Amino acid sequence: MNKKALMTASVASMLDNFNRSNINLLLEMGYKVTLAANFDASEDSSPLSRLTAFKAEMEALGCRVVQIDFSRKIANLPKQLRSYRQLRQLAAEQDFALVHCNSPICAAMTRLAFRKKRKTNGTRVIYTAHGFHFFRGAPVKNWLLYFPVEWVCAHWTDILNTVNREDYRFAKRWLRAGRVVHLPGVGIDLEKFNSDCADREKIRESVRRSLGIGKDEKMLLSVGELNRNKNHENVIRALNELHNPVYRYYICGQGILEQELKGLTQKMNLEDQVIFLGYREDIADIYQAADLFIFPSLREGMPMALMEAMAVKTPVICSDIRGNRELVREKKLRFDPNNPQNIAVCIRRAMKMDLSQAVEGNYSKIQKYRMEIVWQKMKKEYIHGG
Repeated sequence: MNKKALMTASVASMLDNFNRSNINLLLEMGYKVTLAANFDASEDSSPLSRLTAFKAEMEALGCRVVQIDFSRKIANLPKQLRSYRQLRQLAAEQDFALVHCNSPICAAMTRLAFRKKRKTNGTRVIYTAHGFHFFRGAPVKNWLLYFPVEWVCAHWTDILNTVNREDYRFAKRWLRAGRVVHLPGVGIDLEKFNSDCADREKIRESVRRSLGIGKDEKMLLSVGELNRNKNHENVIRALNELHNPVYRYYICGQGILEQELKGLTQKMNLEDQVIFLGYREDIADIYQAADLFIFPSLREGMPMALMEAMAVKTPVICSDIRGNRELVREKKLRFDPNNPQNIAVCIRRAMKMDLSQAVEGNYSKIQKYRMEIVWQKMKKEYIHGG
């Protein structure tokens, strides 16, 4: 009889975008896989059409897909309690040999629901922390809300995966998980994000033409959900500081702040320079069309979008935060995410520099984050427990 594995995440896009290789690995290892997440698009960064397609793809592979009413809003107590009850029911119905959870609130609920199964059934629980909400410089409320929960839940965790060095060092010292591991992110598919594509220039010109970018205009690009943490607002404010119509800022993503950001753009009379592209399936091509990729997040674990831009050899600048600093070592290419003037200075500086050496250095650096490397580490965890 096949062993059973459960993978949980607050939103389905977390499984779609960051755990496909893990799902495939579990299937290849002979596990009967259940995927549990919220497939409602109301709190997701992907549209319902994408979530529906992902669900169908997973079911075609033989996975069982379960709706759990997780909420990423910690104060939404009715949903938190409902998701916990649903997980308890899942734990009662199935004997899972392995449980792999993602996302802080979802992971807390999952580990709480399966804490007894670890003792009675020997269920192994793995948690991949995609960036703790508490870190050096984080708001005090983050420490008060998230650290105590992680400290308690670590006692019900067999393997705690961290994706950056700062989180790894902290977890090793303060969180009493069975084993703390450092993973090089979730793995980047270098075949999909291929900098040596033979048709690179053709793709670049085609995308720029479709977006209406003039020959003398400069395409600035950000990719990420439209929320506070991704911090697109301050790049828009920086563009206002630059007062240069040659710059056109394209944002790929959707989210709860879309109307607010569009309102800010109108208020600053930047409608011709700030373009909202929404959710895009052709993101690899769009990266290649950009003159500069800007990653302004306030908090990250190990940012996939930044790695993708580096992988296609697009020049990058980013916020000076944990995670980003491990990827972009050059201080002159990092900025204070809370300071639009500083972002503007960084954009202006980067556009004047010859970044060819930095681009090649970024591409070389990204090799250690390849999907194959992460795949091997996860296989070891799934088989031997670390």
